[in-house]
Amino acid sequence: MENLSEFNSDRREFFRITDSVHIDYNPLSTAEVKKLIPHIQNHVQNDAVQSNQRLNSIQTSLNHLIDQINQTDRDIARALRLLDEKITLVNKTIAQKENSSEQRAYTDANLSGGGVAFFVSENYPTKTAMEIQIEFRSSGSVIHAIANVIACTKSYDAPRDTPYILRLVFSHMSEIDRNLLVKHTLSRQALDLRLNKEIQL
Repeated sequence: MENLSEFNSDRREFFRITDSVHIDYNPLSTAEVKKLIPHIQNHVQNDAVQSNQRLNSIQTSLNHLIDQINQTDRDIARALRLLDEKITLVNKTIAQKENSSEQRAYTDANLSGGGVAFFVSENYPTKTAMEIQIEFRSSGSVIHAIANVIACTKSYDAPRDTPYILRLVFSHMSEIDRNLLVKHTLSRQALDLRLNKEIQL
C-alpha cells in the first residue's frame, strides 16, 4: 500500500501496520456523536471477544516458546510453526464456511492504536466525525470507535473506484477495544518480523 507510506513517516504514539481488514464507517452529526459516546466508552466484552483475546494470548505465548526452541533446534521449531499454521488455516476455513452467506469485502488499511488510513470512493471534509467498526481478518475481532477526519486527499495512483486516502484519528474508543487494537498491531508486526527473519535464513 505505497500510497499510505507517508502516513507511517510521522512520529506516532503507537506502532503502525498495513493489514487487510473489513471496515464499516459513516459520518456522524454532532447530536449523533453525543448519543454514541456513552455506548462506545461503556463497551462490555462479550464471550466472542474474550475468547479471541484468550486465543491471542495463547498465540503470543506459543510464538515466544517456538522462538526459544529455535535457538537450540531449528527443525523442531519449524515443525511447530508449520503445525501452528495448519491449525490457523483449518480455523480460517471453518470461519469462511460459517460466513459463506455473508460476503465480506476487505481493504488494505494503515492501522495503529491511534488511527487508521484507507482508500475511499468520496471526499470527506476535515474534522468530520465518523462512526467506524474494524474487523480483523485474522481473528474476526471487531473494534468500535468514533474517529475524526484529519485529511482526505486524492491520489492519482489509487484504485479508480477509491481515489481518496481517508485518514482518521480515533477520538472515542473503549479501553478494551484500544488494548485489542494495540495487541493486534504488535502481534502482526512481530509476525512480519519473524517471517522476514525466516526468509533471510
